[in-house]
Amino acid sequence: MIIRSGLIRNRDGVDSAAFSEHWRHVHGPLALRVEAMRAYRQNRIVARLPASQGDKLHRIDGISQLWFDDAESMRVAMESDEQRACIEDIRGFLSNVTILIQKEGETRLHGRADRLPVKFIHLLSGPEMALQETAENLFADLALCCDSVALRINPVVDKSFSVDPAVPAGNQIIDAVMEIWLPEKAHDAAFRSVSPEHPEIGLVGSFQVDELVLKETGHGE
Repeated sequence: MIIRSGLIRNRDGVDSAAFSEHWRHVHGPLALRVEAMRAYRQNRIVARLPASQGDKLHRIDGISQLWFDDAESMRVAMESDEQRACIEDIRGFLSNVTILIQKEGETRLHGRADRLPVKFIHLLSGPEMALQETAENLFADLALCCDSVALRINPVVDKSFSVDPAVPAGNQIIDAVMEIWLPEKAHDAAFRSVSPEHPEIGLVGSFQVDELVLKETGHGE
């Protein structure tokens, strides 16, 4: 499966409540009309964690996730009338959108990992082997702290996409998106170790998010 993510920035002067309301109740239904899309999640940023390279990208207020069978089905969907309606909304709704095309990674599971309520997303740069090593080490550390953990790392496979020429985008500097799910009352040690550490890895963004599932196919944690 392919995941198309938008790193989205709210317009200056629009408060968080109005942004969230529009994303969920106006833009969300428009996106759900894109027929080839297999699943759709919205991740609203609720906390920004320290990121060593956070100044290399525009502010991020939300991260969308749209699943497609493959790159070709995504390409066809992006040329549809339904997607054009989404773009029209984006032009008046957001100030910046950076698109990340990822291959859905394998979800690592520990304990009862279905629908864990606390989610983190990390935007990473670095070589593939270092990214995978980071994921393995972080998962092992979290499994020692928590009864239940889910972790997935999705490598970026195409950096050529943009949402629309009229919508500003950031530089394509991200090589993988890491998702982590933890229990509501995870031990403090889990939260202290939730950020990946590796000398070859750059942390471009690190967030706790409120994940909203608008369409699900059984893929995911």
